[in-house]
Amino acid sequence: MRVLMLVPQAFYSARGTPLSAYHRAQDLAAMGHRVDVLTYPVGAPPPDFEGQVFRSGGPHFASHISQGPSYRKIWFDLLLLGSLLRRLSRDRYDMLYAHEEGAFLAALVGPLFRIPIVYDMHSSLPLQIRDWSFSDREWVVGVFRWIERFALRRARAVVAISPGVAEAARRAVPDLRVVTLLNRFTLGAEARPEDGRALRRELGLRDEDRVILYTGSFVPLQALDLLVRAVPFVTARLPAAKFVCVGGNAEEIQDLSRLSREVGAEADLLLLPMRPQSDMPAFMAACDVLVSPRVRGINPPGKLFSYLNSGRPVVATNSMVHTQLLDPRCAILTPPDPEGLAGGILTALLDDARREEVVRGATEILRSEYSDERRQTAYRELLALLEPAPVSRGRHDRARRGRGRGAPHPEKVVH
Repeated sequence: MRVLMLVPQAFYSARGTPLSAYHRAQDLAAMGHRVDVLTYPVGAPPPDFEGQVFRSGGPHFASHISQGPSYRKIWFDLLLLGSLLRRLSRDRYDMLYAHEEGAFLAALVGPLFRIPIVYDMHSSLPLQIRDWSFSDREWVVGVFRWIERFALRRARAVVAISPGVAEAARRAVPDLRVVTLLNRFTLGAEARPEDGRALRRELGLRDEDRVILYTGSFVPLQALDLLVRAVPFVTARLPAAKFVCVGGNAEEIQDLSRLSREVGAEADLLLLPMRPQSDMPAFMAACDVLVSPRVRGINPPGKLFSYLNSGRPVVATNSMVHTQLLDPRCAILTPPDPEGLAGGILTALLDDARREEVVRGATEILRSEYSDERRQTAYRELLALLEPAPVSRGRHDRARRGRGRGAPHPEKVVH
């Protein structure tokens, strides 16, 4: 099957939706399908990618696109729509696989070329408008609610990245065909203990320091301000605690550095820019605890599975964005405030029995509930939804009689 994947993001980059799209494309390619990507003109070449990457043309007036909704992104999407029309006019594809608002573009264009559409839904578009503080105006939220429903109704199948996203999709359009495909990313080869020790030396950390690590985006939605405010509560009890956050850009690091000075956390906090995904195993080998402070949203961070697979205890806020995948068997869940998050981190560092319990639980849950076999089953379900529905004998006979009278060949109906 030839697949055109529509990615309205800076592709490739090792975060969020671009990372999810990359792994979806790699999974489909591993199953024997040919996958090309149509995306924005910004982004790095994807590693070990066998398909072609086509980038939208036109006057983009920018060499950078930030995460989340923006007016610049709307302009990029309009140019992407024109490039999509040109791409489909030049080449033939069997499936149009669209991420996020790209599904709306696919829904506008796909029917013209009679290509089935898969909508890979990472969150709810109207919810994103509020969560990312793009607009609080009800009419703006309403426009994006209509866009989402338009795309959902015209998709042959919907891929939801979590149970919460699947529920949001069904609330918007109750009779959807939804397959839940969790964003379980692999980080490649596991790091050796010496890789972790070498990274500690690179970062100026001592052997006796107890390291709390956050990896990923520094955008406000990730609630890193909550983590920064938790630092003094932890170090007051455990002076050897050191916090490392990796994944920010210069402006984000500057903002969090300012906050760290205000709350007295600067001496115990390292804020690092984005590093290649291949470096993350070494970071995890260098740490004692992994933390995710996020509170808002319905799309769990993609890094959670890497966290669970790290052999380190995971601390996360007890919020829906985490509890779709995490429970007390595999993570230490905390109240969504600085004191609560600090308490969970201290438990992970000082309570040996609880730490070992959640590490064992994470291993068991990955094996039993989030196995590769279940993931392959979800992909088979998705591909089955793209098959045309069988035509009954009665309908087939009537169609043949109709064609004999000069009627046009009927399209197959898929329910």
